[in-house]
Amino acid sequence: MPSFRDVPGRPSALLAAVAVAVLCGCSATKQAREVQPSGFLGSYSSLRKGNGNEPLLVYANPAADCRKYSKVMVDPVTLWAKTGDSWLQKLEPKDRDMLRKLGTDTLLEVMNKARFEVVTQPGPDVMRVRMALTEADKANVLLKEGTVLAPYVTAPAALYSESTGQALFSGDAAFELEILDSLTGQRLYAAADKRVGKLDVRDFHEWDDVKEAFKSWGERGAQRLVQCRTTGSFASSPKEQSLEEKIDNNVP
Repeated sequence: MPSFRDVPGRPSALLAAVAVAVLCGCSATKQAREVQPSGFLGSYSSLRKGNGNEPLLVYANPAADCRKYSKVMVDPVTLWAKTGDSWLQKLEPKDRDMLRKLGTDTLLEVMNKARFEVVTQPGPDVMRVRMALTEADKANVLLKEGTVLAPYVTAPAALYSESTGQALFSGDAAFELEILDSLTGQRLYAAADKRVGKLDVRDFHEWDDVKEAFKSWGERGAQRLVQCRTTGSFASSPKEQSLEEKIDNNVP
C-alpha cells in the first residue's frame, strides 16, 4: 500500500468536498483516467476513446441493428489477469468466486432490465455477451477511513489522488466486455472501463468499492441497451458531464 510522510495542510476544503459527495447521494466510485487492455478482447484496433458517460474504450458496429435481437446468451464472467503479479492472481478462492458471481449476476440483471430473454442456445435473434473482470483490488477500509477523518493525512491523500486519479487506500475494478452475434460471431459492441474508489465514509467493507463499480456499470449498461432497443444502434449518445462527474473532478 502507498504511504506518505505527514504533510501540513488545511483539510477543510477537502472534507467539505467529501461532505458534498455524501449529501448528494453520488456514487462511491468514479471513472478512472485510463484502462489498460488485458488481452481478453483479442483485437483492440477498432476501439476508440470514450466520450462523456461512455466507457474509457468503446466500439459499436455501425452496421449492426440492435432491434434484430430479443434474446441473449450470457457467458459466465471470468477473471482475466493481465500480468503474473496482478491482484487477481493473489485472491483467495472465495473472493474469486464472489467476483465471478457478482459479475454474472450484474449482467443478468442488466439483460432483465433491458427486456432481453436469457437463453442457452444460439439463434438468428440471439446475441452473446462475454465479460471479464481484468482488475480488482479491495480497499484498506481502516486506512481509508483514517484518510477521510484524520487531518494530518488529508494533504498526502490529496496529493496521491491528484497524481493517480484515485483515492488513497481505495479499491478499484476494471472490466472488458463484448457483444457478439451468436451465430456468426460478428462483434456488435465492445468496451473496456475502470472505476476507482473515492474518499467515502459510507464504504465499510473492503470490497465495497468493487461492488459500487459493478453497480454503476450495471445501471449504465441497462440504460445503453434500452436505448439500443429503441434506436437500433449499439452506439450511445455521449452526454455532457453530470453533476456527479463534475464533483468527481474535485473529490479524491
